[in-house]
Amino acid sequence: MKSIVVNRKNVIQTTIPGRQSQVVRVSKPVAQSQPANTVRSGAANPRPATLTSQQLLVSAQRELEMARRMRMQAQRYLQDTGMKARSEAQRLILQTRLTIRKEVQELTQQANEEIQKVLADIRVIRITAQEELAAQKKFTDAARLRSFTLSLKKDELEPEEKKVTKPARKKQAVH
Repeated sequence: MKSIVVNRKNVIQTTIPGRQSQVVRVSKPVAQSQPANTVRSGAANPRPATLTSQQLLVSAQRELEMARRMRMQAQRYLQDTGMKARSEAQRLILQTRLTIRKEVQELTQQANEEIQKVLADIRVIRITAQEELAAQKKFTDAARLRSFTLSLKKDELEPEEKKVTKPARKKQAVH
């Protein structure tokens, strides 16, 4: 609401909510019954000294409409800014997800390649161990065969030696 105050020094002060006070000075003393024609304001703009209530109402309505427009613009700006921020956040989240998926795929591929290398190494080691085991079996079989052969030769020689070196035993009578 706009208020107008006139003091003894012919100073008119008006107050509009949301704006600074305006001070208007009358150039010549004005009688209470006689309206002044010229007025000097702080900005040196000539204005009528007295404003009718209709003019004050129109001015206040203009100010109110301008404030409403400014509020609507501010609300639109707030909505646009919020929408842009949410959109940018969603874009960043999507980009991050895609980057993570790509990195996971790369790491999985690297892990699979390393696993395949380890499996190939294990196969080579297994084949080598199998070949070594087969060679050991051959050596063992050869050693058994040699041992068997030697024991056969010993057995052939031993019966003759046993007959010659061993005297017959006498049986003792039990009393």
